[in-house]
Amino acid sequence: MTLETLIGGLTREEKLAALDLIWEHLQSEPGSFASPAWHEQVIRERLQRPDPAPRVSLAEARTQVEEAVHARRASS
Repeated sequence: MTLETLIGGLTREEKLAALDLIWEHLQSEPGSFASPAWHEQVIRERLQRPDPAPRVSLAEARTQVEEAVHARRASS
């Protein structure tokens, strides 16, 4: 079974859980990959001009993104 076949057989919730697990794994090994060269400049610029919008939790941000995606798909 290929990874593509395995992923294709997952439910939406299982795919999101898999993404969370992959992200946790990548975060546990921060030295195993390097950020792109442009990334430091982007972070520096964003820190100089923070977004005035209030901060939200990761769960709330995910919900907002999902709602925006659903709204965009519904209008297509």
